[in-house]
Amino acid sequence: MILETSFIVDLLSGDLRAVRKARDLDSRGEVVRLPAPALFELWEGVERSARPEVEARKVRQFAAAYEILPFTEEDAVEAGRLSGRLVKAGKTPGTVDVQLAGMAKARGEALLTADEGLLGLSKEIRVEGYR
Repeated sequence: MILETSFIVDLLSGDLRAVRKARDLDSRGEVVRLPAPALFELWEGVERSARPEVEARKVRQFAAAYEILPFTEEDAVEAGRLSGRLVKAGKTPGTVDVQLAGMAKARGEALLTADEGLLGLSKEIRVEGYR
């Protein structure tokens, strides 16, 4: 299972739905991994925060608990092709969102998200929600 940034932010903020989902994944023994593009978004949030030291500590602790997935050539191929299809259909996906979707597709893994745009890609990738 690949974590999307919305889930991570919700989990770090103590959102009960995200906490319940994390417990469910743990009880199922689900392998959960943190993709590098989501880590980028977390660090971007640290710098935008009014309390960067506090937020940096949270991100470091969270990231230390997971395998970090690099964005590979195969991910780039899947993300680029997916983005092209979406743009051609009149949709404008966010760059990191489509990268995460490409990573899930390239690896044949589900993407855990609350992002409605990503949940709407269920014909393209496996997605799992929690809200």
